[in-house]
Amino acid sequence: MKRALLLSIVGVVSLFSFASGIIGYWKGEVMSLPIVFHVEEKDGNLLTTLDSPMQGAKDIPCESIELKGDSVVIKMPLLQASFKGVFETDKNSIRGIFTQGMTVPLLLTRTTEEASKLYRPQEPKPPFVYNSREVTFGHDGITLAGTLTTPMWGNHYPAVVLVTGSGAQNRDEEILGHKPFAVIADYLTRAGFAVLRYDDRGVGGSTKGNSDDTTLDYATDAIAAIEFLKKQSVIDSTRIGVIGHSEGGTIAFICAAQRPDDVAFVVSLGGAVVKGKELMVMQNKMIAEAAGRPLSEELEQNVVAVFDAIDSIEDKDRLSLRLKELMSKQGDLSETEITNQIKRMTSSWYSTFIRLNPEEYIKQMNCPVLALNGEWDVQVNAQQNLGALKSIYPSAEIKIYPKVNHMFQEAQSYGTSLNYGAISQTFSPKVLDDIAKWIVKITSKK
Repeated sequence: MKRALLLSIVGVVSLFSFASGIIGYWKGEVMSLPIVFHVEEKDGNLLTTLDSPMQGAKDIPCESIELKGDSVVIKMPLLQASFKGVFETDKNSIRGIFTQGMTVPLLLTRTTEEASKLYRPQEPKPPFVYNSREVTFGHDGITLAGTLTTPMWGNHYPAVVLVTGSGAQNRDEEILGHKPFAVIADYLTRAGFAVLRYDDRGVGGSTKGNSDDTTLDYATDAIAAIEFLKKQSVIDSTRIGVIGHSEGGTIAFICAAQRPDDVAFVVSLGGAVVKGKELMVMQNKMIAEAAGRPLSEELEQNVVAVFDAIDSIEDKDRLSLRLKELMSKQGDLSETEITNQIKRMTSSWYSTFIRLNPEEYIKQMNCPVLALNGEWDVQVNAQQNLGALKSIYPSAEIKIYPKVNHMFQEAQSYGTSLNYGAISQTFSPKVLDDIAKWIVKITSKK
């Protein structure tokens, strides 16, 4: 009995020793896409999560991790995926097979939490050479949380409100490990401006909005941010501007139209100027081209018909039937994919965006405007939107940056310009410099 007990104890110690060897971070690539497994021990159990940094996916729970000898099996039912591998002799790498619809080889190597993160050299790090404080403001039962940064010297600073693009985003407009609004705020505050950036509804410290919120509702949030800045004693209320990215650029135009006495200037970063329907038709064409799969004439006509339907059919049930009819013609979409797309396309936000014509607001503005786009912006076409802006609002200053994408990153090629996560640069320094110099020029006239 004593000998049997001793063997049992030795077996437990051996298993724990092996289990402790897998605890930590393991990095690999699935078809050039970086993934990171994080294995930790909690209450005697091994817990595993998966990150896909370039896709912005973090802490995806894995159902189980099994250890048998030198073999490792990780099951990920949420992704309909699994990994089966074997420890190399150095115990610092695991060679195996990743399965998700198809099977591909995967080599995992031991790494650290810091090393597993994507390289983002522009991300601001403390200590900062300016003041930064957490703030809240709101309207109509909506509370928005944000960060206000102000220079350490002087007083009555010019100020800007940063407005994010479409989708629920935090105050840094964080995407794929990038924090463009943190970079912009850092740069402009160092240049002598106060900057307010805030979490969208339902994100971070902001309260949840409603399921039927639209671009026009988000414009009321930006106006509340302007009102908040006007009450701050350190800020010159006559020199408050709005910088908006993508949908945020359109919101900046709306704010300037609705509050002409409060918005001193607007900077549009890849902001939509043409009607949403026209924008989305062009976007679909350009994304297909950038991916190397240009739309056929028949498919392009189908895309146009989809957005025509959203623009013209207000009854949700009739619209759903028409969209199902059109999408079924594509042939490469499953019933589930069609259902999910119809749900998204018939939402209040989406239908409003397709029908919204920014020209109606731009014609009402009377402040200086700087509108910037990247040459390789496949989401908001530079020629289409900046050309329209110049026609509607001749005094606007416009600029197109060569080899720059929708996120204002400098890309290596047109084909890779959509791969935002793979680019280490968060925001083009040239664009940052141009924005700061233009605001200095505009606000110094006040």
